[in-house]
Amino acid sequence: MARWSLRLLMRIEHHVEKRRSRRTLLELTDDELCDVGLTRAQASAETSKSWFWS
Repeated sequence: MARWSLRLLMRIEHHVEKRRSRRTLLELTDDELCDVGLTRAQASAETSKSWFWS
């Protein structure tokens, strides 16, 4: 049971971190987005994805 709980917790943490990273995209300037190869529209589309399923 402990292994199952740990795996579940790790999975949730992974999804929370992914969501946090996506939100950071919204704080980047257009120049910074260009540096990482994204447009403002792409960053917005990425941010609007479900925090859990994608």
